[in-house]
Amino acid sequence: MITLRAAATPELVDVARELIREYAKMPHVIGRWMDPGAEIDTLPGDYAPPHGTILLAIDDANPVGCGCIRPFDEPGSCEMKRLYVKPSARGRGVGEILVRALVHEGVAMRYITMKLDTAPDLAAARALYTRLGFREIPRYGSNVPDISICYELDLTTS
Repeated sequence: MITLRAAATPELVDVARELIREYAKMPHVIGRWMDPGAEIDTLPGDYAPPHGTILLAIDDANPVGCGCIRPFDEPGSCEMKRLYVKPSARGRGVGEILVRALVHEGVAMRYITMKLDTAPDLAAARALYTRLGFREIPRYGSNVPDISICYELDLTTS
């Protein structure tokens, strides 16, 4: 059974660092994220409460995934980042559990919209975002790679 925990202690932040290091090595991430080491080393960084969060997915005491929220430049907007599920846990709904929980957190933090970007070749992730009500939008922000597909969710209806 998957449980979720906020990375609210130094030990859990270290778990998040390890998962995000794995994420940074994924083929679709390499070249899209310019300096992963700097962000990982300074976690929780932009994801710190009260305006952000890092959630960990745990399966029988084993970390199997993570996802983060940080404030975005536009007032009332947040951004979902670093959504990652270990290959051994894929196909079991962990990604959906994380996305739903991050949306719930965004609503609880009183954000109005949630944005995200993803690689074009992540068809399962893109289908999940669409099924959960995210709509495709034009590329946003200067830090989003040109090849990204971007989405936004209206949190006032979630």
